[in-house]
Amino acid sequence: MRKHKPEVVLYGASVIGRDLAPRVASELMTGLTADCTDLRIGNYAENKTKRLHEKILYQIRPAFGGNIIATIVSPNHRPQMATVREGVVPMPEEATGRNGRLVRETVSFSPDEIAVEVLERYREPKEVDLKSARIIVAGGMGVGSGEGFELIRELADVLGGAVGASRAAVDAGFISKAHQVGQTGTTVRPVLYVACGISGSVQHRAGMQESANIVAVNTDPCAPIFQIAHYAVCGDLNVVIPMMIDSYKSRGC
Repeated sequence: MRKHKPEVVLYGASVIGRDLAPRVASELMTGLTADCTDLRIGNYAENKTKRLHEKILYQIRPAFGGNIIATIVSPNHRPQMATVREGVVPMPEEATGRNGRLVRETVSFSPDEIAVEVLERYREPKEVDLKSARIIVAGGMGVGSGEGFELIRELADVLGGAVGASRAAVDAGFISKAHQVGQTGTTVRPVLYVACGISGSVQHRAGMQESANIVAVNTDPCAPIFQIAHYAVCGDLNVVIPMMIDSYKSRGC
C-alpha cells in the first residue's frame, strides 16, 4: 500500500479479512470501518472548517446494536479502508468502457514476523447453508422456545428450504448461531424469505431485505418487518404456519 498509495482499500469481511484489515490499518495509522452494508463515493464538507473533500468513501453500516444506520467518512487519512460483508451489495449493471488492472505483489515474511503457528486443524461439519438457500423460513423470539422451532423446520421441509433465525432467538438459545440471519449473522438473498415471529430490527433487516419475496407473520401490526414485507400476515404463527403447510400440501406441491 505504501508503494501504490491507493485512495480506497476494501476487504471482504471474511475470517481472514477481519483479521488482516485492522492490523494493516494500525500499521498505516488510518481508519477502518468494519462490516459495511453499503458504500458510496461523494463529496464531503467538514462542519467546522467547511473544507470540501472530493471523492470521499461513504462507509455505511448499522451501529449501536442495529438501532441506527451510521455513515462514516475518513477525509484526512489515506487509504480509506473498510471491510464489506458478502452478499450485502447487489450486483450492478455492467459498466462498459472501463478497464480494471490486476497487479500481483510478492509478499514475504521473516520467521520473527510470524507470531502464530498452526498445530492442528479441525473442521466442523456445516450445519446449514443459508447463502445458497433459495427458500428460507426464519423464526424469532415470537416462536417462544426451541421446541417451537419444530414448526419452523416443518414449514421449511415442506417448502424445500433452510431454517433461519433472528439474533434474539439465537441469544435465547432456541437455535444455534449457524442459523442466524442479520448484520452479525449471515446476509442472504433468497427467492422466498418467510419471517415468523420476527419483529424486524434494523440489524436483521440488513441481512435479508434484498430477498426477492418476503412473507412476514407477526401478531404485532406495527412490527417493523411489515415495512419491507411483500406479504404481511398479522396473526399467531402457531395458527398461520399449520394453515400454510396444509394449503401447500393440499395443492400437491
